[in-house]
Amino acid sequence: MIWKELKYPKCFVQLADELATLRTMHSKHIYKKGTEKYRGEKEHKISMLGILAELIARHYLDNGDNEIKVAPLVEENPIVEADIILYGVGEKYLIDVKGVKKSAEYLRVNYSAQNNPNKKITHYMFVQIISRTKAKYCWLSKDKINSWEIADSTYTKVYRKKINEKANI
Repeated sequence: MIWKELKYPKCFVQLADELATLRTMHSKHIYKKGTEKYRGEKEHKISMLGILAELIARHYLDNGDNEIKVAPLVEENPIVEADIILYGVGEKYLIDVKGVKKSAEYLRVNYSAQNNPNKKITHYMFVQIISRTKAKYCWLSKDKINSWEIADSTYTKVYRKKINEKANI
């Protein structure tokens, strides 16, 4: 895995917190108790991490000469599409952004989402938060995920890979 560090505006943290509140309110009917998607008391923190990662990815990808299209951060129903579409010269990358806690030991991808034929993704961008203004990221093609270990996570089955900065995937 090759990680690269980047900086982001610290106002993203509060913005992610506010948007996570909205996202949680809008999606109560999806993430309700008794469903596979229920995340209990952790819902807000999980949403906030995901939104912060997406804001950082947008900021990074939109600061260059890149052309990007982004999915909404807050919707009533989860969207089965790329978080970010990055257009290159003759190429198009369909990116699913994954937030990673600073203390995380593993990168994780939901098993069902990875195997959903309706979710058109070519790459994952993992964004690990380091501080209120720094993060690091790595890119992986979707194909690489299928070779990862399959495990039961807190809420659902996942593909997972131990985070090891010295090793290439």
